[in-house]
Amino acid sequence: MRTAALAFALSLTLTHGAGAQPASLSNEEKASVIARMQEEIEPNYVFPEETAAINAALEKRLQAGDYAEIDDFRAFADQMTQDLVAIAQNKHFALVYNPGLIADWQRPQEPSTDASDAPDDSIDWNEWYATKDNQGFEKVEVLDGNVGYIKFDFFQPLRWARPTINAAMAFVANTDALIIDLTENGGGYSPTDAYLASHFFEPGTDLWSTSYNRPSDGSRTVELFDAINGARYLGKPVYVLVGANSFSMAEKLAYGLKHFGKAHLVGQVTSGAAHAIDIAILNDRFFLQIPVTYNIHPVTGTDWERKGVIPNTVSDVGDELRTAHRMALDKLQADAASARIKAYYAKIKAGMDLDQAASE
Repeated sequence: MRTAALAFALSLTLTHGAGAQPASLSNEEKASVIARMQEEIEPNYVFPEETAAINAALEKRLQAGDYAEIDDFRAFADQMTQDLVAIAQNKHFALVYNPGLIADWQRPQEPSTDASDAPDDSIDWNEWYATKDNQGFEKVEVLDGNVGYIKFDFFQPLRWARPTINAAMAFVANTDALIIDLTENGGGYSPTDAYLASHFFEPGTDLWSTSYNRPSDGSRTVELFDAINGARYLGKPVYVLVGANSFSMAEKLAYGLKHFGKAHLVGQVTSGAAHAIDIAILNDRFFLQIPVTYNIHPVTGTDWERKGVIPNTVSDVGDELRTAHRMALDKLQADAASARIKAYYAKIKAGMDLDQAASE
C-alpha cells in the first residue's frame, strides 16, 4: 500500500491529465480491478471482521452483472465508490480513476537535465495550490459585540498552514468569544488539528488523540503542542459550527473540543467519517482509497464513525452562524459585570432581531 497523507492529493485529482487510454473499459479490466480491491481490503481494512462480507458483496454484484454495461472509466469508479460506501457504511472508501496522478507517483524522481524544466521542477505543486487557497482559511473577522469568527475549509499540512493559523489566532486574540466555522470543511492533515486545538488548552496538557492502524497493528498518539505562536485562547466562550459537509479531520477537531469541554457545537450532525486512509494502486488507471485507522478519543474511548459528531445545539442549515453569535452575546451579557455592559450587548441583539425580521 502507498502510505501517505493523501487527502490533499485527492483534492487535486482533476488537475492531472488522464493520458493515453483505451476507448472504453473492458469487462476483463473491471473484474481485475475488483479482484485487486478484494486483495487489498482483506488484510488492510480497519475492521477485519467485516472484510469477508464486503468482498462477498462486491463479488455478488460483479457476478450479477451490475457493472457489465459500464464502459466509462470514471463512471465505473464512481459506481464502485457508491457501492463500497453503501456496503461498508464507511465514507472514506473510494475507487479513484486517475492515470495521471498514478503515473506521477510511479515516476522515478530523478533530477532534470533540461534547463527549461528547472522552474517547474522546483515547485511543490501541492503547496502551490494550498497557498492559492490561503491554506484553507476563507474568512477571519470580528463580529458585532467583539466576537471572533474564523471560517476555514481544509486542514493543510502543518508545515504550510502554521503561519496562517498563527495569523488567524492573533487576529482574534482580543475578542471576548470565538466562533470557528467548519460547516464546509472537508478534512485534511494531522497534526494541523492538534496545533489549532492547542490554543484552547493550558500549556502542559498532553494527549489530543490516539489511533489504531490495522496494517501495522500499532497505535499512535497525537499530542497537543506546548509551544505555539502567541497567546492561547483560554477562559472565553468558543463555539464550533458543524453540519453534514463537515468531514473527517473537521469532525475530529469538533469532536475533540466538544468532549474535552473546550467548545459548544452548533449546527447539524456531521458526516460520520472518522477513519484515516491509505492508498493501494490497483493498476495504471485506478487506485483504492481504503480506511485503515480508527480513532480512540481519551474521554469517550471511541470516535464518530457512522454516527457523526452530535452538536450541543441544533440549528437550521444556514442559521448556524446567527445562532452561535446570538448564544455568544447571551453568554457575554449574562457574565457582564455592569449594567452598562449588559445594555451594550442588549442593543446589539436587538439590532440582530430587527435584521432577521426584515429578512423574513
